[in-house]
Amino acid sequence: WVRSLSSQKRPEVPLSVILLEGEQGKKLFEEKASPGSVEALHEVLQLPAALRSCPALRRALAVDSAFREGNTARLFRLLRILPYLQSCAVQCHIGRARRGALARLARALSTPKGQTLPLGFMVHLLALDGPEEARDLCQAHGLPLDGQERVVFLRGRYTEKGLPPAGTCSVLVASKLGGRTLEEVAMAEEEDEGVARLKSPA
Repeated sequence: WVRSLSSQKRPEVPLSVILLEGEQGKKLFEEKASPGSVEALHEVLQLPAALRSCPALRRALAVDSAFREGNTARLFRLLRILPYLQSCAVQCHIGRARRGALARLARALSTPKGQTLPLGFMVHLLALDGPEEARDLCQAHGLPLDGQERVVFLRGRYTEKGLPPAGTCSVLVASKLGGRTLEEVAMAEEEDEGVARLKSPA
């Protein structure tokens, strides 16, 4: 994802155009951009300081840093406040980020007798779309439930099979449209980025 934003080496090409190039753009993004990529980070750090200070790239670097550090709370806090287009760009990595967070919780909390956490806490921490999605995520990774409201972290029960659940991402992506069309959002976010660049020191 960081590398996809570094494509702004050509300042005349707005970020929204890069992210709205249909299937070809999607394929390019999936091949080249990945949170936590050291290669992508190195590439970004070679950019001119003025480019590195642009808001879109600074947001990308912050998300990338939280992902690499395994800082779940910070990562999902940042993902909540990303603009819509950047949220679309990172959406294909959200399932992997949630799986990593769940794995860390399992390592920290699992005991022979089991420790429980409220599903409401999981919903908030991982920016899930509700208790049902939290239940599905836990059960997909072998974690049993205590009733309908709590997940149990039992030692040896956490598993990873296949790709992580993609989720609906309503909270992190779809809700940010706010009743606007995609074109309206693209134009508004381009305008915001342009204003931010004008305000940035040369």
